[in-house]
Order: sequence, then structure tokens, then C-alpha cells
Amino acid sequence: MAGALLFDMDGTLIDSEPMWHEQMRVFARHHGIEWTADDAHWTTGRPMVEWAERMRERGVTMEAPSIIATVAGAVAALVRDDVPWLPGSLALLERVAEAGIPAALITNASAENARAMLEAAPEGALRFAISADDVSRSKPDPEPYARAIERLGADAAASIAFEDSGSGARAATAAGARLWFLTTQLTASPVPAERTIGTLADVDADELFAALGGSVPAT
Repeated sequence: MAGALLFDMDGTLIDSEPMWHEQMRVFARHHGIEWTADDAHWTTGRPMVEWAERMRERGVTMEAPSIIATVAGAVAALVRDDVPWLPGSLALLERVAEAGIPAALITNASAENARAMLEAAPEGALRFAISADDVSRSKPDPEPYARAIERLGADAAASIAFEDSGSGARAATAAGARLWFLTTQLTASPVPAERTIGTLADVDADELFAALGGSVPAT
């Protein structure tokens, strides 16, 4: 059984973290609460319900799902309008599609955000997405990665996960995947990584595909 490729979204494939942070600040200003740069950076890689509840604690009267839907919808619209690809991401996804390598998107963002990413990716590159709306426990729990690996019919120990956050790195390794950590947000992974890279531009596609081993499973 071969491995699969597992891609985080924000900070791995696209530079959308600044969009999230700005839309949180816009939302906070509209509702008259304080939301600092430290608050915004604290949210990186966390389940969305955590920052939504923090906003409620500071005075937002909307329910957490409505807060998430408002912010996530604004970010999805921005991504659809102009995809902020990180260096090497689009080129690597094109190679993944051409080679027929099984790959999926694993994100703590909403299903709407995941759909925007799937629409932007080259056809056939990402077979599906596992979003916060698809699981009972988001990263750092291993559930999102475990579900993706099972659905791809892949060998967890041969699969490679690309992550840039502490929670994502913990989730991927807890699911048994190999971690290639991107330093777009942090200078180093908080858990042992097989490789540490700056962006996906540092990845040699042929070497990556060979590292998965075995034959590509049909899905």
C-alpha cells in the first residue's frame, strides 16, 4: 500500500493567514470589541470555535457558528477573487494532478473555505477536503488526518503531511503520517519532522513521489 499526500491549507498552500487576521479585526470592530494582533496570531492553527468563543467572551452576542460563518465567508470570497498562492504550491499541485498521486486537503477552516481551495486547485490535484465541518474534533486531534488517510486508502506510515502550525503538526504525526514542516509561521516544528522546508518551492516533486513508495492506489 502506498502513501498519500496530505496538504494543510492556510500557511501551506496559500498565504491566507493575513486574510483571516484582517477579517477577524473587521468583524471585531463592527461588534465593538478589542481584537489585537496577538489575538489574531493566537488563532493560527486552532479550531475555529476557540476564537469564536473568545469573541463571545468579549461581548459579541452572536452564536459561535454564526461568528465563524461570517468571518470564514469573507475569507473564502477573498480567496475566490485572488488566490494567494505561496511559492511552489500551484506548481506542485499541477505535478500531483499530472502524476495521479492521491492527495487531499486537511484544514481547520470551514467547508466553504475548503471548497474555495478545491475550486482553485488544478483539476484532479486534491481529491477531496476534510474541513472543520467534517469532523467532531479538529486539529490538533488526529481525526482529520486519520479520516483523510482512510478515505484515500493509503498507508499512514508512508503518507506525507505538509503543515505549518503546531496543532497541525501534532495532528498529522498523531495520525501516523510523516511530517514535512513549513516555516511560514514558525521557525521550527514543535514535534519531530522528517523534513523542514521554507515553502513548497523547496520540494522536488519526483523525489517526493518516490518517497511515498508502492503503487498508487485507485480511489
